Amino acid sequence: MIRRRIEEFMYYVPFLKEVVKRDFKKKYYKSVLGVAWSMLSPLLMMIVITVIFSTIFQRQIPYYPSYWLAGNLLFVFVMEGSNSVMNSIVMNGHLIKKMKIPHYFFCISSLTQHLITLLFSMIPYFAVSLLIGVPLSPYMPLIFFPILLAYIFTLGLGMFLCAYGTMLRDLNHLYGIIRRAWLYVTPIFYPIEIIPEQFRFLFELNPLYVYISIFRDFTLNNTVPSERMLIVATFYSILTLILGVTAFKEKQDRFFLYI
Repeated sequence: MIRRRIEEFMYYVPFLKEVVKRDFKKKYYKSVLGVAWSMLSPLLMMIVITVIFSTIFQRQIPYYPSYWLAGNLLFVFVMEGSNSVMNSIVMNGHLIKKMKIPHYFFCISSLTQHLITLLFSMIPYFAVSLLIGVPLSPYMPLIFFPILLAYIFTLGLGMFLCAYGTMLRDLNHLYGIIRRAWLYVTPIFYPIEIIPEQFRFLFELNPLYVYISIFRDFTLNNTVPSERMLIVATFYSILTLILGVTAFKEKQDRFFLYI
């Protein structure tokens, strides 16, 4: 069974590449700056957020612009990526009706184009970090680990949402509210230290906080995250992917009725 799934995946990889290219080009279609927006957008937001919050948290958060960028880049990736995966079946309904392609390929392609955007966004992140004097960390090459875990988590979350959102379109609106609330319970623009110590353990229940913390440790704090943090992050990713794939497989035969 596993071998057959791997062979099936490899057979459709060329198609996956083409769909990723299509989605990426479509995102910046008729845009004058094109992919440059993936670098300019976080920079412009960084300026606004820094002006507003750096004076409040400057004593608690060194290198505040990089601190905010690190959190925001991963947060936006997970939020926009999961939302895109949730709608991937509906958005590709015309292809699904015409071609016999594993449905999960559209989930992967939708998320992968957001991953490409994230990687482009890393350019201004490192540029800003160098500009404001963030010391170069020997652990910086390890940032691909939290990015990989965030990708797996987002794919699982998106597939779970897709399994039900394809049939229940109101889930789109509900998830929009959840995404906004999720922003405020994730330490992106504020430090975790403002939370009373006895309640900080609750933040470890937030996978985004865990991934962002690991990313910041590798790039800003010049340290390796605790073994416990790494285990928790890996657990969240694997568990969410299993739940997402299970729900997706259970519901995918009914997708034709709703696209």
